[in-house]
Amino acid sequence: MYAFRERLARASEKIAQRWHVLKPNRAAAVAILLGLTVTLAGWQWMRVQERKDEYAQLQNSTERIQSAIQQRLDNYQLILRGAAAYRQASLAMNDADWRRYTDGLKLSQTQPELVALEFSATAADTLVASDPRYAAWIKARDSGQPSMSAPLAPNALPEAGKGLLVAIYLPVYRHDLELQSIEQRRTALQGSMVALVRLDVLLNRLLVRAYPDASVQLYSGVLPDPQRQVYGTRKASSKELMATRQLSWGGRQWTMVVYSRAHGSFDGRSWQWLLFGLCVSVALTLLLNHQAIIRARADTVTRMMSRRLLRSQTELRAVLDAAPEGVLNLDSDGCVVSANQAAEHIFGVASGKLFGVKLEVRVPGFDRAQLDTLCSSVISTEGQMPMIRAEATGMRACGARFPLALSLRRFELDGEVHYSLMLRDVSDEKMAEVMMQQSLRDLAAARETPAVTV
Repeated sequence: MYAFRERLARASEKIAQRWHVLKPNRAAAVAILLGLTVTLAGWQWMRVQERKDEYAQLQNSTERIQSAIQQRLDNYQLILRGAAAYRQASLAMNDADWRRYTDGLKLSQTQPELVALEFSATAADTLVASDPRYAAWIKARDSGQPSMSAPLAPNALPEAGKGLLVAIYLPVYRHDLELQSIEQRRTALQGSMVALVRLDVLLNRLLVRAYPDASVQLYSGVLPDPQRQVYGTRKASSKELMATRQLSWGGRQWTMVVYSRAHGSFDGRSWQWLLFGLCVSVALTLLLNHQAIIRARADTVTRMMSRRLLRSQTELRAVLDAAPEGVLNLDSDGCVVSANQAAEHIFGVASGKLFGVKLEVRVPGFDRAQLDTLCSSVISTEGQMPMIRAEATGMRACGARFPLALSLRRFELDGEVHYSLMLRDVSDEKMAEVMMQQSLRDLAAARETPAVTV
């Protein structure tokens, strides 16, 4: 138990010593923590913004895919209507003429997904009710508009190949009959133009080259039901961005789902911000740590200089207080800024009572103008003002006047004029001088008086 207490005490002492060493660097620690917090918060915010930008790009890409598919389907409608008009004008044309017409369209080059373009006068006789083409033909016949069938079975037309095959029907009517009602359209029907389209080839041409990273899935119907998926480029992950669009053409509804992988590259703005923030945080931490070290050294030097200055002031004060003559230091306005004990004793005031008092209060007639007059009456030598000596009358705190002998010197400090005065009470000297003069006069009178002889 005693050994455990000793180890605990030594560990506490080490922690205290390390904390004392790290104490000046707490600002650097706070700076790096704050910098990392701001950096990570900014990085997270920018990642969210990049995610939003990627989703907006996916939406734009999906719109372009939808527009491209819609434009291609509209092209099929134009081809069908052109072929229907040509066939309607020449119902008696033979197969060779029709072949020359279709070859002139060069569909194999411009529309490779369009595997067949034919005219059928007896579609009702060749199709069964269970065939998806039959429902499309009925809708086209009765509406007068193009109609697309549901996806055909893989073995429905072996010559078309395996894939997502649909049939598009456009009715051909006699131009001399009215087409206002369904019955009129059925009566005027001469046949149907039918186009067989491989939608998988179309989607591959539109998507693989333009959007290689996207995963496009096509469903038959208005819902993305996996059981009704008819096309897909690759298997998508649940973590990918997703956009859904509805396609409607030829009486058929399709659901297109586009997936896109989120970009996680290190060349994005968020990663650049993270790297920049880390560099700034580390640099700021090092700078604050360096400043803390400099500040600690400066504080040490300042304390040392303060102790030396206090010691010098104490020694100077002791010297001035030990001087037999009074010493006054005046500012540019002639006010006392410091005085020794001898000066306080000469004027009969308590310690510190001379501070801030104008000189002319204790030495009448010696104001700022008189001091400048005395200083200007002598010429400085080698840039130094010589000591000026003068006599004046001082006034004690009790109001009594007494003679003073002054020594004045002017100097500059921080661009301002200051004055230094040395004072000496010459009352005793003046009294002795008066007594000496009186004695001399008495002696002279005695010499002039004749001696009396008895």
